[in-house]
Amino acid sequence: MEKRERNKRIIICVTAVLVVATVVVFAVAGGKGSKKTAAESKKTTVSTTKVTTTKPTTTEPTTVDARGSTDSVKKMIALCFDDGPGTDSTKKLVEGLKKRGAKATFFELGQMIEENPDMCKLVADSGCEIGIHGFTHTDFKQLGVSGMEKEVNDTAALIKKYTGKQPTHLRPPYGSYNDELQKKIMDMGYDMIMWNVDTVDWKTRDASAVCNAIVSNGADGGDILCLHDIYGTTADGVLQAIDQLSAKGYQFVTISELEAARDKFVAGRIWLSAHEFYDYGSKENVAKASLSTTAVATSKDANGNTVTVQSSGKQDATDVEITWPDDATTKKAG
Repeated sequence: MEKRERNKRIIICVTAVLVVATVVVFAVAGGKGSKKTAAESKKTTVSTTKVTTTKPTTTEPTTVDARGSTDSVKKMIALCFDDGPGTDSTKKLVEGLKKRGAKATFFELGQMIEENPDMCKLVADSGCEIGIHGFTHTDFKQLGVSGMEKEVNDTAALIKKYTGKQPTHLRPPYGSYNDELQKKIMDMGYDMIMWNVDTVDWKTRDASAVCNAIVSNGADGGDILCLHDIYGTTADGVLQAIDQLSAKGYQFVTISELEAARDKFVAGRIWLSAHEFYDYGSKENVAKASLSTTAVATSKDANGNTVTVQSSGKQDATDVEITWPDDATTKKAG
């Protein structure tokens, strides 16, 4: 009996041990299974998560910085050419400017654009700037406000047609205007650009004289020069001057580049240079009480004699017009 009881207790103990062992085994197995599942779940998450990288979007600017490659510290000269576009002379000039990394502003006539539309486009494509010089080169004061407005609008339409660009600057023929005309020009949204150095290239027709006029009178920095691209001698003289002055650190820019670099051109003013201007309605020059511009150049007359040509101008805010020495051999420059 005692033996039977002892065996029963042994069986119960063994059974209990087996039950406990079974529970432990299943617990351990279950724990490992949970960890594996979590790891597999994590691994699956990583492998199925798509990592994307967004390439930065580059947006082209809608406007171009007018300053281009200009250096605002260096002295700037704004060469301005009136009465064109010409043909061979304009092409030679534009190609020479581009080769030298120089730019300029061309105040063109509507009737000349009609005759030479390809030259108008060539000027614009070179990076130079085109402004308005009227349509027929008639004194705006003779045309009156309505006549002037038509000439300006007709010329602007041609420039836009052949270049795709709307002009923003204007130089009246002969530099002639009055308060009424100026107000209208301002209301039309144009800056009036005059000059403080006249090379009298139209009179000398001599490359060396043109070069000397630029180098001697137009190297103060901020100067605006009056030239004409319809003369081959002007093209030659200008390129010679650029070579000389570029070597001294000068840069040749458009009116817009000069405006942007100096940051002080204001619509409604009459600009003579980067330093001298008139305000509309003012009786005084903001920079100076008056301005006298003088250009002296030498040339040869028909007999081969050396002659000196001198121009002088005095301007005020109510009636700005370049005047020339009162003799039979001179006339206004256009």
